[in-house]
Amino acid sequence: MAPEKSIYDQLRKKAEARVTKTLGLLKGITLDKAKTLLHELEVHQIELEMQNEELREAQHRLEVIRDQYTDLFDFAPVGYLILDNKGVIVNINLTACDLLGIERALIKGKPLSAYMSSGESKILFLKLQEAFKTGRLDGFELEMKHKNKATFTALLQGVITSNTNLKEDLCRISFQDVTTIKEAEVILEQHEALQKEKEKIQQYLDLAPVVFLLIDTNNKVEMINQKGCDLIDCTSQEIIGRSWFQDFICDLNTNPSNTNILNNLEEEKSVPTNFESKLRSKTGEMLIMSWTNVALLDKNGILLGTLVAGENITERKKAELRKERYTQDLEDIVEQRTQKLTEALHNEKMVNEMKTAFVSMASHEFRTPLTSVLSSTILIEKYNDLKQYPKQKRHIERIKGAVGQLTSILEDFLSMDKLERGIITINEEAFDLKIFTEDILKELEFSLKENQYLNYHHIGSSMVVLDRKILRNIFLNLITNAIKYSDVNVLIHTKVKNNTVQISFIDKGIGIPEEDQKNLFSKFFRAKNVANIQGTGLGLSIVKHYVDLLEGTIIFESKLKEGSKFYITLPQKME
Repeated sequence: MAPEKSIYDQLRKKAEARVTKTLGLLKGITLDKAKTLLHELEVHQIELEMQNEELREAQHRLEVIRDQYTDLFDFAPVGYLILDNKGVIVNINLTACDLLGIERALIKGKPLSAYMSSGESKILFLKLQEAFKTGRLDGFELEMKHKNKATFTALLQGVITSNTNLKEDLCRISFQDVTTIKEAEVILEQHEALQKEKEKIQQYLDLAPVVFLLIDTNNKVEMINQKGCDLIDCTSQEIIGRSWFQDFICDLNTNPSNTNILNNLEEEKSVPTNFESKLRSKTGEMLIMSWTNVALLDKNGILLGTLVAGENITERKKAELRKERYTQDLEDIVEQRTQKLTEALHNEKMVNEMKTAFVSMASHEFRTPLTSVLSSTILIEKYNDLKQYPKQKRHIERIKGAVGQLTSILEDFLSMDKLERGIITINEEAFDLKIFTEDILKELEFSLKENQYLNYHHIGSSMVVLDRKILRNIFLNLITNAIKYSDVNVLIHTKVKNNTVQISFIDKGIGIPEEDQKNLFSKFFRAKNVANIQGTGLGLSIVKHYVDLLEGTIIFESKLKEGSKFYITLPQKME
């Protein structure tokens, strides 16, 4: 309040001087004029008091604003310095003082170079010289010293302004500790370098013929190579972040050799070094995998994650299984041969019986068509003498049918002979199964009974790779049987799925007695309910041999007087 009192005293003295001068001028003034002047003086006095009050309020507002700007200056998050052209600190805010670790009273008036090394001081001197010439101090970095002798990286930038009171130019500088920012930049560069290294490693891993993946301590996938993505049939984005053992490994509980793995994972949080399991793909396909696992530890031995390498051993396991089966088959063969030595007499008896059955069957089967040929020939000759040519046609057709029957019987005998001697070779070729089947059905239409039809349906791709000739013999035998033993429609279905061909033949015929079903694929065997129907008893035995030759399977279902269903599954090697 001292400045306000001083102003008031000065105004008081000036007012009293005016009053003294005015009193000399008032001599000879009347009372009315004096009253008027007195009123004017009172009004003027009030005006002066009002002006004085306004001055005091303005002074107070200026002080508030000054305090606000002082706080803004001192408590700004950025340090501020004011330097003269020699680099001496004219003023400094509290933030900058904190950065240097020294009180403001001890800093003002000292050169800024006192708080940095000599090499840095030269840089500051040159930068200030250039700034006072250009009027601007472009940003640059210096290594500054804290009171406790710790160093930090500071970013300085500013402008040159004029100071009317000191009549000299000053450099106003913003002052920031960018040590953390610099460290962050270094970390970012290191991260980018590591990312590039990771991408390079990923490229190498993607070329590997085995599965590589990295799982964290919670067994969630952090990285997987292309081989793993291909086997699982998912993208890396669909796999990363998911639980490896819960979402992809599917037989840890059911595989007896892996019963303790899940318990170890829960108790020890570590993955066993080696184990085998099944891997579930997106399509549901199961692959047998052999896993080798390496724990990744930090310098203190704490688990960081697990590097997993997996090899697809599905084919190897299949080969081992085939080998085991082959070994078992060899053992069975040895056992069977041993049994054959003790059953030689019984087998010889069976052979004699089969020969007898063959002679009986052959004499019967050949006699019927030969008799038909002979009788038709005699009638044709008779009709020829009588010139009744139209009547010859029916008997010519009978002769053709009989010859076809004889040919079929002979083909069955030849086929069985070749199969038993093992001289039939497989010649696989690609062909259209649907067209192949339709051609056979057209060929057999002449043998259909009245109001009997062949119904055919196909599912899937029609291209297959099989032995066309062998497949034709299978179709002809089974469809001919279905036509022969049924009076209604015959159904044929074919289906190509993955690498297998599935074929079914369904009739609503007389069926096969249950007690005869166990011998259905035996040579010369005929069920008791077909004794009066023409046949050699070789057809199904030939079909079974052909299916075995193609490494396929044949099964059947049959109920007496309800019909029979034959199902054939054949593997194919698609390229």
